[in-house]
Amino acid sequence: MPSLYWDADVVIVGGGVAGAGTAHALATVGVSSIVLERSADFPELNRGDVIQPLSLGLLDKWGVLPHIHGYQVVASGIHHRVHGFLGEWGFADLEIDHPHQTVLRHTNIHRALHAAFAGHGDLVSVRRGARVSAPLFDDRDGALRGVTGTIGGEPFRALGRIVVAADGPASPLRRAAGIRFEQRYRYDHVHLMTTCPRPDAPQLDHRTARYVGADGITMIIPLDGGTQVRVAVQLPVAEEMAWRALEPGRLWRRMVARAPMLAGAPSALAGEPHTYRAHLAHAERYVQGNLCLVGDAAHVVPPTLGQGMNMAMLDADVLAAVVRRTLDGAATLDLYDRLRRPANEIVLASSHEQTLVQTATGPEVDEHVLRNYAWLADPVRRREVAERVAGLHNKTAEQLGILDLAGDCRR
Repeated sequence: MPSLYWDADVVIVGGGVAGAGTAHALATVGVSSIVLERSADFPELNRGDVIQPLSLGLLDKWGVLPHIHGYQVVASGIHHRVHGFLGEWGFADLEIDHPHQTVLRHTNIHRALHAAFAGHGDLVSVRRGARVSAPLFDDRDGALRGVTGTIGGEPFRALGRIVVAADGPASPLRRAAGIRFEQRYRYDHVHLMTTCPRPDAPQLDHRTARYVGADGITMIIPLDGGTQVRVAVQLPVAEEMAWRALEPGRLWRRMVARAPMLAGAPSALAGEPHTYRAHLAHAERYVQGNLCLVGDAAHVVPPTLGQGMNMAMLDADVLAAVVRRTLDGAATLDLYDRLRRPANEIVLASSHEQTLVQTATGPEVDEHVLRNYAWLADPVRRREVAERVAGLHNKTAEQLGILDLAGDCRR
């Protein structure tokens, strides 16, 4: 028998945005959970910095928003090296509680989610440094009862009536359940991510900037209260290692050539660059018995529209309402699959379409850039883009009718 034994209504494997968000959403409806997070600290990741308006509303409902100390972004400008400023779209005209994005380092989002657990009393138990080794099945009926693993060298067993896989795109729990994860598209580029001091550029005042053109997209995202910026440079896969091998001065000059706005930065790079390849993947289903998938364990989306965290938090919101109803005997977990998977399918398709447009390369991109971005002059089109990025086309648990306005599930 393991020396450590824990139990709760729900066992959550993974304590990142998806797992921690699920624990918050469950606590909001009175469901207890154990969060098992492999990392003992809060690692720095060069992505996942932008929280969309709909997600800000969910964080507010969960009591996390007071712990979020980020930089508000109200619009996104699109630029071209030759033609200059093409236009911008933003959230100011949307009738929502949070008409902006909030940007902060991913590690600080992670820290805020965990700091806010104190507001849920005994409903959330977090075990950091917990390395899950195997699912635990009931010999009688084959149902998943929990997981086993080690923490600090000691074996543990964590049991729950429901298990949530928030353990990333490689999800061992998803594989153990036999759920197929379809890799639908692997893009022919990587993103080189780094940070630098904010350039002296009014265009970055509560705004992000995107340079489009023959080389692909280069994104500039304010960080740390606007004092720094995250820069994502699109590169062909074949050029990844050559760019990574550049000494800092040459790398900086190449980045400025791609995004001239960076020339106004008071100094060059801050920290080592990081690269990752974008891809699109979707699980064939989100529920198998009493195992549910959330976040990257269920879907992987390219970063073009910044929807990864948005999707994960909506997963958490809807799953919590379904779990509450399931524990009350008023629904089954399959309801979560029926509600969320089709909605996420639409987001994946939209993100894929925009990724192909914004990351297109070649001389014809420069030739047709004014025509391709003429929609920036159309207020209706700009509003459509803002609504889609904000997440307003996706329904929360309340809008789906499985939560009442007080946040309690209907019996």
